[in-house]
Amino acid sequence: MKANAITPSGDPSAAVHPHEDESALIEMLEKAEQEHGYIPREISEEVARLLEVKLERLRRIQGKLDTTIRRDVQQHVERWRNEEGNLIMILHAIQNQHGYVPREVAMELSRELGVKLARIYEVITFYHYFKLQPPGAHNVTVCNGTACYLKGSGDLINELRTQLGITEGQTTPDRQIHFETVRCIGCCGMAPAVVIDGKTCGHVKTSDIAGHIEALKARKETAA
Repeated sequence: MKANAITPSGDPSAAVHPHEDESALIEMLEKAEQEHGYIPREISEEVARLLEVKLERLRRIQGKLDTTIRRDVQQHVERWRNEEGNLIMILHAIQNQHGYVPREVAMELSRELGVKLARIYEVITFYHYFKLQPPGAHNVTVCNGTACYLKGSGDLINELRTQLGITEGQTTPDRQIHFETVRCIGCCGMAPAVVIDGKTCGHVKTSDIAGHIEALKARKETAA
């Protein structure tokens, strides 16, 4: 048996090399189990070796990421160290850099400042501006101010929940659309209003929502 390939069926085309993804590896194991009724030892040993190679690569990558995160956080802390209310300033800098506040960055910030992680999350969750999830490629914001509320913004919100399968403050699993609500966008004469990728759409009806979402999906396909 070659050290860098597995051929459970004897067919060279079925070989699984270290660079192949996990789905191919799982498929290969399932075929071997169907053929033999169990996973032969030589295959399980080779799979274990391949996984160890992958894990070692991931550990090296994680080490590089940790170093980068630590350096970036230290730079933000140094910039705002002597400013009053510096935690909020640092969190703003982090969000401007990443588009949200990643948990691993918040943990590093906790260590660097000597502040409990719970305190950092108190600040993040108190201010609507901060996000805990990566932003979507596209943003859909429903105004829920008084004028828009009276004109049916609640119905628009419910329709978006249904169409996107998420709720306010969340991003679709494919990271394409982020959905949120705000108190007021200052366009009361256009109520109910929705802002889509920075463009304000006025007098929106629930029947319009599907079309707006389809337009966003079309942008994704065009970009691809």
